[in-house]
Amino acid sequence: MKHVAIAIVALFLGGCASGIVDHSNDDLNKEILETCFSTKKPAFIYEARCADLNAGRFGDSTFCTGIQGFDPEPYQDEYHRYHYKYPKSWREYVNSRESWDKILFKKLFFERQRSIVAPIEVGTKMKITGIFEYPRGETGHVLIVRAILTSGEFKNTEVELPSPGGFSDAGPDWTSQWFYSPNEGIKLSSEYLQRCGN
Repeated sequence: MKHVAIAIVALFLGGCASGIVDHSNDDLNKEILETCFSTKKPAFIYEARCADLNAGRFGDSTFCTGIQGFDPEPYQDEYHRYHYKYPKSWREYVNSRESWDKILFKKLFFERQRSIVAPIEVGTKMKITGIFEYPRGETGHVLIVRAILTSGEFKNTEVELPSPGGFSDAGPDWTSQWFYSPNEGIKLSSEYLQRCGN
């Protein structure tokens, strides 16, 4: 009976992705890791759910510092036009902090309400520090991108850029890819980021 149970579990987990793959040192990613980027619009850092890079084979989420922009533009997919309900500025957020936190950050049963930590100035510089394929069960390995702020009040703060397959539950994506594809490079949102000096 024990062997039957093990076989059944193996069948269910057979389609699940496992193991974190670090592509930060791949030659193909050298250029993007050496490039300086800056924020194009007012943004904020917040208490985020992120990929736990110290997790085991199947991954997990943990809390870290995330980054997101105020007043994101609507976006269009194949069927609908979506509008984000977001504060337009730090001042608007602070005036109704408690209600905005409930709108922006889904609170799980066992956790305290997360919130925005502080605003980030337009032109804040950052460098990509990590590119990972992260296991998300049946979805497979998804793209996770980490960066470090290199200027401003929060210089040296590591952030996870929101991505379609990541754990961030707050707003639009700063990377457009679900999956890592070495031939395509990393595509960053032109709404939020630009190369330094532009």
